[in-house]
Formats: sequence, C-alpha cells, structure tokens
Amino acid sequence: MSVFGIRKFLRRHLTPEQRRLIKFLVVGASGVPVNLGVVYLATMLLPVAAFDGARDRLAGWLGVATVTAAGLRDVVAYGLGIVVSILTNFLLNNFWTWGDRVVGDDRNQFLRRLVKFYLVSSVAAAVQLGTSAVVSALVRGNDFFAYPLHGDYRVYHAFAPMVGILCGLAINFVANNLWTFRHKRHGAG
Repeated sequence: MSVFGIRKFLRRHLTPEQRRLIKFLVVGASGVPVNLGVVYLATMLLPVAAFDGARDRLAGWLGVATVTAAGLRDVVAYGLGIVVSILTNFLLNNFWTWGDRVVGDDRNQFLRRLVKFYLVSSVAAAVQLGTSAVVSALVRGNDFFAYPLHGDYRVYHAFAPMVGILCGLAINFVANNLWTFRHKRHGAG
C-alpha cells in the first residue's frame, strides 16, 4: 500500500481527531531518536569527573552520600535530551499535527504557542526525567541494563528515557490539544 493509499484509508476510517493523535504519535516517535541522540552525545562528551565537585556539593546539601557523579551526569544528559526534543516536537506539531489550527497566525501567536508547549512539555518532562532517573537508578546495577553499548553509554541510557517518554505521552497530547493548539473561537483573532 502506498503512502497515498494509507492516507486515503485513514481519512475514510478515522475521525479528524484520531488522525491528529496518529500525527502526534508520529511526531513523538520522531522525537525519540532526537532525545536519545542528545543523551548519547552528552554521555560521550561530558566526562563523569566533571561532575565530582557538583556531586559533592549536592550530596552535602541533600545530606545524601549516595549521589554519584555518573548519576548526576546522566540526569544532565537526560535533561538535555528532553529540552532539544521538545523543540523539534513543537516545530513538527505546530506545522503538521495542528497546522490546520494555526494557519495565518503571526509570530507572536507562534511564540505564545511555543511557550505554552514548553510549559505543557515541562510537566511531562518532569514526569519523564523523574521516571528516567528512577528507572536508571533501579536497573544500573543489573548486568543486562549495565551492558556497555559504546564507551560509557549503556543499555539503561536508552531504556530509562524510553520508559520516561511513554509516561509523559498522555499529558502532552491532552494538554496541547486542549490548551496550546485549541480551536479558535469564531470571531476571535
């Protein structure tokens, strides 16, 4: 079946909102390699030793001696992956997923949507980051998840963010559909 055949099938059998959800999922799926790619680059480029001082200050401030430099570096890498993938997801969602709702909008409306998208995504990202950090800490000692894929990049560096991404998915779609890209009221500019 060609791409056009798939589009025709989807138009015939799905509602516009069901098709929008599929677009959202495709965009979200495209954000996964962006997210994981940034995590990979940050893991490879940020040496664990660079986090020793920050780890010591954080451990002292929290009163917890179990904070590791590797764990702190991983949280920074996960956070960078989230920030960059939010931007790429916004651009694709703005022009494709909800493109019908934003036609003719000016730069100010675009920037307002970007801010709203980051706010919504920040809530989902907090869920994702927290989930990633917890899952990473839980599986880091497991031989399978600690298996090195390349240098210091291990299976859990890919697995933990993917679990976190799944947890933030519903928050993102519902809030962005109802708030960030909401239907314009007739007569409203």
